[in-house]
Amino acid sequence: MKIGLINGSPKAMGSTSEVLLDELKALIPPDHDLVSFGIHHAMLGVNQLEDIASCDVLVFALPMYMGGIPSHLLHCLIQLEKSLTESPHDITVYVIVNNGHYEGIQNETTIAMMKNWTHRAHLKWGQGIGIGSGVMIAMAKDVALGHGSKKNLAHPYSTFVNNLLDRESGDNLYVNPTYPRFALIQGANHDWTKQGKAHGLRKKDLTIAP
Repeated sequence: MKIGLINGSPKAMGSTSEVLLDELKALIPPDHDLVSFGIHHAMLGVNQLEDIASCDVLVFALPMYMGGIPSHLLHCLIQLEKSLTESPHDITVYVIVNNGHYEGIQNETTIAMMKNWTHRAHLKWGQGIGIGSGVMIAMAKDVALGHGSKKNLAHPYSTFVNNLLDRESGDNLYVNPTYPRFALIQGANHDWTKQGKAHGLRKKDLTIAP
């Protein structure tokens, strides 16, 4: 089976989507053909469109931006929709969405958008997984799945991969971090203050409205 792994983050390197796809690769048996695609700009080439259309399964990994799909990826989905609608190939779509909020359920609307696009492109919908506090996953890229910040990710990922390999559909899955919500807020406030100071800003400058 040919599986297309699509990184839909605008970051060409060091994105949470990249880390999540790497974790997924490790769970897929070696007898499957894995093909990686980096969609970091608002245009796909003819060869990319053809290669994506030749896959049996597509896995999109993307960040939630302003409650939805990143704009560059949306442009590419419009391109893909036309290409895939005209293709007779049977394709099943799975989606991994992460965000900077604590709750994985915050990705629900973005997953629904991707599901709607799947139907518009005349493809089969598989499953979505929404992951909260994605930045902590990226920071723990060298931590083994099932440990630390990735502890809560192991079981949902196993279910997700099993459905993917069988090309079956399933209910969407949502993952929250292992640590308490207040710890994420404290860490974010500390990080923002540190970044502001590095750019010559005081703490109170960060609260000034434009």
